[in-house]
Amino acid sequence: MFASAVVVVALVAVVLPAALVGLVLWVVRRAHDADGAPARAARRHELVVSTVATSAAVVCTIVLVAQPVVGPGWAPAPGTLQAVAPFAVALVFCTVRAVGEQTWPRPRGQVRSAPLVRRTVRSLGGVRLRLALATAGGLGLALIACGLTADLTGRAFPTGPAAVPDGGVVTGASGPYPGWPYGVPMLLGLVVTVVATLLTLRTITRRPPLHGVPAPDDDAVRATSAARLLGAVQLCLGVALGSTLAVAGNAVRVGGEGLAINGAPTGGLVALGVALSLAGLAVAVASVVTAILAAWPQTPRRAATSTLAAA
Repeated sequence: MFASAVVVVALVAVVLPAALVGLVLWVVRRAHDADGAPARAARRHELVVSTVATSAAVVCTIVLVAQPVVGPGWAPAPGTLQAVAPFAVALVFCTVRAVGEQTWPRPRGQVRSAPLVRRTVRSLGGVRLRLALATAGGLGLALIACGLTADLTGRAFPTGPAAVPDGGVVTGASGPYPGWPYGVPMLLGLVVTVVATLLTLRTITRRPPLHGVPAPDDDAVRATSAARLLGAVQLCLGVALGSTLAVAGNAVRVGGEGLAINGAPTGGLVALGVALSLAGLAVAVASVVTAILAAWPQTPRRAATSTLAAA
């Protein structure tokens, strides 16, 4: 049962979109070969890859989010598929971009030359790569913290025991809470996402320069590819981190309010819960803005006379 469910999810969320994208890009590459204009082909290639990658990611999002929250029997907790959806979406986007890099127009002719420029994943990723890695690190720490503070079920935040004015003791638990039943699958998805992002970014970094295209224009298109990749990944990681903080904050706030209703000291749980929820909202909004800005094409550093970076 578990194996069959995993196969079905993999086919719907990853394999089918990737296969469809591969077919589309194969057709596009044949059109590029017939065109014979490297600069125009590069511009169109980047636009097509970005569009198809986004479309495949949207399809994956709809498929996973539309699944019942109760989920299949193998899921460790209700909503597990929705919890790992951001990582599946990021993996689909990275897969499409990697396939697109393999269809990049190659220089023709018996003599091929290209300027030798040293590029690294760090230099190409720049501040966007550092931001994505920081978001991934924050998400990992948040999931570990939630796992350590959850109750024995891993799905609720425990409160108490706390003394009440009449001399009794009150305990409770509030949920849902992203403990280990959610944290373990999300941590695995996080690792896969980071590895896939770095490998795809490395593929973009090692892309051969276009023959006959000025280096500033080639660098602009390459930077656009990297920015769009990291923008999409940042959106997925930001949504995952924002959702984790918001869900955890709501459980903490409700737990604190339960203590307050019984006259027990809350220990600042209400304020902490509100702060976590607001932080989650801020992270999600910032990630959306970052993704939108990353979609804007990069321009050459020299005089803006080339149209290559308009992809």
